[in-house]
Amino acid sequence: MDDFRKLVEIMARLRAEGGCEWDRAQTHDTLRQYLVEETHEVIDAIRRRDPALLCEELGDLLLQVLFHAQVAGERGEFDIHDVISSITEKMIRRHPHVFGDARADDPEAVTAQWEHIKRTVENRSEESIVGGIPRDFPSLLRAVKMSRKAARAGFDWERPEQVVEKVEEEIAELKDAMADGRPDRLEHELGDTLLALANLARFLRIDPEVAMIAANDRFERRFRAMEKIAAETGISIEQSDMRTLDGLWEQAKRSTSAER
Repeated sequence: MDDFRKLVEIMARLRAEGGCEWDRAQTHDTLRQYLVEETHEVIDAIRRRDPALLCEELGDLLLQVLFHAQVAGERGEFDIHDVISSITEKMIRRHPHVFGDARADDPEAVTAQWEHIKRTVENRSEESIVGGIPRDFPSLLRAVKMSRKAARAGFDWERPEQVVEKVEEEIAELKDAMADGRPDRLEHELGDTLLALANLARFLRIDPEVAMIAANDRFERRFRAMEKIAAETGISIEQSDMRTLDGLWEQAKRSTSAER
């Protein structure tokens, strides 16, 4: 706790008169982008499976929590102790199977109990079953969370194959929209296709955001390998036809196949 107390004191000193002018100028609104950035850097450290980097990035994320608490404390709204007290009480309240007499023998039962407590004990029932999900969430994550809530209410498929059929149905409608050529309809059908794919990811227990990050990394890695092969063989990517580029791409895929 001494280390934590020291960090709290450092944050207060930075915000105090005679402290850091940049830190003193920040507000909840100006800090939003840094909170998002630090969260993504934590996720990247997890993906890299680098414990030292993860430790560092979690510290940066913790600093953002302290920063917001300091700003709020200066306004007389709440401080870091209120934040800690709030989450402590919440964790005890939402785990009656650990701290009380309730039973929850599997993750699904725990999740159902968690949602029940939010709706009843905490009186956080939403106007809609799929409400309560911030619109600022990444779109794929929001899609999964909404569909998961709908599924708990019984609005769901029974088998993954049914979801695949839905994806194929949406792709067929997207192709029809492509033939039609109307931009508004194209956007509509592409969105429906992505939503269906997000549902498929949920059914397969795959985080679509994580899957997309990995796919982006693979594309970058393979394209860089393709550029290297082209340079070594005297081929200009910008001046080559698609058949040549496709051949380079296949070579790049083979050369990077052992990588994640």
